[in-house]
Amino acid sequence: MKFHYYLDKKENKKQEHQVRITVAMRGVRMVGTIGYNVPLAMWDAKRKQFKKGVSNADGVDSDIIKSRLSDIESHFANLELRTTEKFTMEQLRAELAKAIAKHEAKLAAINSGSSEEVIEKKEEEAEKKERKPKVKPAVEYMDEFINEESRLKEWSWETLKMVKSFQNILKEFNKKAGLDFFNRDGLDKFLTFLRTSKDREENSVQKQYKNLTWFLRWAIRKGYTQVRDVETYEPVFKTVKKPVIFLTKEELDKLYNLEIPETGTTLKLTDMNGNEYEKTVLEHDGMSIARDLFCFCAFTSLRYSDVVEVRRTDINNGVMTITTQKTHDRLPIVLHKNAKAILKKYEKTDFPKGRALPYMTNQQMNRCLKELGEICGFTTPYTITCYKNGTRYDEVYPKYELIGTHTGRKTFICFALSNGIAPDVVMKFTGHCDYKSMKPYIDITEDAKKDAIKKMEQAFKTKKKK
Repeated sequence: MKFHYYLDKKENKKQEHQVRITVAMRGVRMVGTIGYNVPLAMWDAKRKQFKKGVSNADGVDSDIIKSRLSDIESHFANLELRTTEKFTMEQLRAELAKAIAKHEAKLAAINSGSSEEVIEKKEEEAEKKERKPKVKPAVEYMDEFINEESRLKEWSWETLKMVKSFQNILKEFNKKAGLDFFNRDGLDKFLTFLRTSKDREENSVQKQYKNLTWFLRWAIRKGYTQVRDVETYEPVFKTVKKPVIFLTKEELDKLYNLEIPETGTTLKLTDMNGNEYEKTVLEHDGMSIARDLFCFCAFTSLRYSDVVEVRRTDINNGVMTITTQKTHDRLPIVLHKNAKAILKKYEKTDFPKGRALPYMTNQQMNRCLKELGEICGFTTPYTITCYKNGTRYDEVYPKYELIGTHTGRKTFICFALSNGIAPDVVMKFTGHCDYKSMKPYIDITEDAKKDAIKKMEQAFKTKKKK
């Protein structure tokens, strides 16, 4: 058995720190607290022990704290001698609760002037009394997980928002469940909650389950739980790959050269079923900015999060060199003439932090892009298939409803590949690190080539001579 004690880094309102212990026994490591908080002045950091003659805010002196630590260590040492079985995390926590209860009974008996026989009797009674150890809810570990992982892996703002959203889902699921709750049965309950109570489609269920496994694997590494079912459990998800939405050369040209109507203009448009309807333009200026940012993505391969962070100092002699927000890759990109024209349009505008282009939120840009696509007549129907709680749903959408900020980057990739640029060259532009992430785009361009050959065969088809 290995026993170790230390002070928690977090400080409470009394400027004191929890006394924490770790107990490692037969392959199981338990982390717990002994029920006392102490000021740093009570702790000898060099020797990693308590100083003599110092008390905490509640008047508990270091001798009593050391006595409790000694009794807890003795309790676990005796436990190891009495049995040869392997303990679970819950059993070790229950034993810690017993050891603390015994010490509290001992102190009470000593303070009341009881004899040694009475003290021993009180300790035995306290040990025999069943006590459920206080379980720290899993959601209470989330802040530590976020702080540690975001610092070590340098999360982007988008990643932080995604994990915070998962934290809220975990709270909604079961805010009292401890980490040990997530055995196979607990994992199944979480998936059922997403599919039924949250009515999530299967792609979303799979994403949230991945977030849970990420969190639980971190907790296992930290020694906060010994329940390792998440490492072997492989649930089945009914997911359907969504089509990669990108603009064709003709569509990109139309969007780039579009004369955006003024706000308040009423337009006559045709929907994907051929029916005419009227639409009033709501935000000319927003659509103008969204169009420029989108086209800049399409002509440079950049993600939207990188485009809005481009500085004028990043551009030199027609080459833009940036470090991407998501992957931290440093990419030199030769600028397309249309990308240069977009930069020139804003060269006399003074943006914060030396930015080269205007800024708008992701949500606002997505809304404006759908409006632009609708005005441009991008109404090709797309069927989106998904599963919810085992039921298949097929929804048909016009193309413009599926256009978003990332469509610009996808447009660059698909256009480059379909025009014969080798995938490894495209990857130097985009920053993709492997072919796996490029495969969906390669598959699309292969299909496009096959369709082109078929059209050529049809165009040159001649009748056989009789």
